[in-house]
Amino acid sequence: MSSARSAASCRTALARRGQCSRRRIVMRVGAARRHSKVLPRREQLMSEHMRAVPLRELSPEIEQLRIQLIFSNPNAQSAQPSSQLRTLFPSAPAFFRFSCPCADCDGDFDLTDAVSSLLTSLSGHKRAASFAGQLSCHGVQFRDHARLQVSCPMQLSFQLLSEPHRAD
Repeated sequence: MSSARSAASCRTALARRGQCSRRRIVMRVGAARRHSKVLPRREQLMSEHMRAVPLRELSPEIEQLRIQLIFSNPNAQSAQPSSQLRTLFPSAPAFFRFSCPCADCDGDFDLTDAVSSLLTSLSGHKRAASFAGQLSCHGVQFRDHARLQVSCPMQLSFQLLSEPHRAD
């Protein structure tokens, strides 16, 4: 559908609802193309996440795994990205890679080795365990429609906390 036809149908719908005015409707078409190199990477991560085995298959003794992610950009002069807290239960996919919070970055943070270390330290024990660490983003930020590529400065501090099944 052409943009002229969609704008006309939008005006018709507004007129039917009594909300018609002579305002000009502006559609931003270029925004979807802006991060054309980043979107396939994020779609790949989502696909891998959906195919991951459940946490119970990876570690049956864990009742839940909490993952706290604290992002920081040392170059930022404005607000930092929000922290995240993820709680995984036995049926959750055992997938431990998280996209960089920078919208124009193709990188991710892979906590698979950290989770493996945590699970190794748990073998044979029925107690809570934790593991903390830091990672740097190794992605590239695409700016000005991918003409300028800059290394991503994002840093991640993380904390893992596992809780075993309780004895009933």
